[in-house]
Amino acid sequence: MMRKLFDSRGTSTLEFVVVLPVLLFVLFAIVEVSRAWLTLNLATAAAREGVRAGVVAAPDSVSTAGNAKIDAMLGSGNWTGAGVSCATSPCAPDQVVSATVTLQFQTVVPLMTATAFGTMNITQTATMRYE
Repeated sequence: MMRKLFDSRGTSTLEFVVVLPVLLFVLFAIVEVSRAWLTLNLATAAAREGVRAGVVAAPDSVSTAGNAKIDAMLGSGNWTGAGVSCATSPCAPDQVVSATVTLQFQTVVPLMTATAFGTMNITQTATMRYE
């Protein structure tokens, strides 16, 4: 009878059951932060490329050229959200051209974000002078 009280069989299984939810949460958090970082980098690159295309385009087609470049970059991932603008139309030399890209990031695990439905907007803006 005394031997059964000090039997430690099953202890490792119990420890695994206690630690497993914490490990899974950390794993899913790492995956979600990586996906959000990738989306942020995509928005940044698209805004930069859009404004670069806008500053070298003809004065009448700044927003058309910039939006086309942004749509080309975001199109492969089925993302949308472009806005290239100039301070004046048509754009004059040394005017500021800005591009804003907003992407809606949706998490795979909705409990990972503070928002109610697991979505958040990621917005990046790039500005350059018109050449």
